[in-house]
Amino acid sequence: MTDFTIDDHGSIVLLHPVTDQARAWIQENLGDNLPRLAGAIAIDRQYIDIILVGLFRDDLSWDTPTPTLH
Repeated sequence: MTDFTIDDHGSIVLLHPVTDQARAWIQENLGDNLPRLAGAIAIDRQYIDIILVGLFRDDLSWDTPTPTLH
């Protein structure tokens, strides 16, 4: 099972936490004041790379290809 699913919507990337470990990671690393949509964290594309590096560093996984910068 992956920890996150990612939906790439162009300028916004939705990061859906799937596991308890993923939800805890968001709380510890991103905090509470984040825009949310349907249970996902809405992230501006310019910040997704640094977040994915953090997920990788902390041994978390995601199920879709890494979004690319435009």
